[in-house]
Amino acid sequence: MGRGVVAVDRVAAFVLGIGLIAGGAAALGWWFDLIPDAPERLRVSWLPDITRTAWWPWATGAAGTVLVLLGLTWLVRHFRSRGVGRLRLAGADRNGRLTADADAAANAAGHALTQTAGVRSCAGSVVSDRGQLVAELKLTIEPTADLGAVQVAAEQTTRELHRIVQRDDLRHRVRLHVARSEQTQARVH
Repeated sequence: MGRGVVAVDRVAAFVLGIGLIAGGAAALGWWFDLIPDAPERLRVSWLPDITRTAWWPWATGAAGTVLVLLGLTWLVRHFRSRGVGRLRLAGADRNGRLTADADAAANAAGHALTQTAGVRSCAGSVVSDRGQLVAELKLTIEPTADLGAVQVAAEQTTRELHRIVQRDDLRHRVRLHVARSEQTQARVH
């Protein structure tokens, strides 16, 4: 999700929340007779007349279509991938462009981390997070893994990834997940 989508979500939630609070307070005030000169009943005599006009079905259909399109746009913006397809590498000039598959580079780094004792698996990806390019490595480690060794290996791997990609704007995030139980090794007799 981009910053604009988050901002629109927050503003819409704030406006909707204020509207619901105000409507609820007005309804309670009306019910308990706290609003002076409030009518005992609400009468909307013009509404039945409007619904019988020739343009009413077209107006409600158009309004429904607009609401459906707004809803679909909102959903698409929320499910947009944060993934970065290709990274532009240093050395690109007017004669050509050097690119690398971002996820392949991160997965290769993750595969290198699986060679560390205590690391069961690792998946890597490159995402755009709040306007920054981030290489995410998600490690699953054994419950008995030496965290110091895993940290050293993760730091070395991220430095190597940074050296290979040569992007100063690339940040790194390593997420650890501890497996519930020790992985059993198959015995060969």
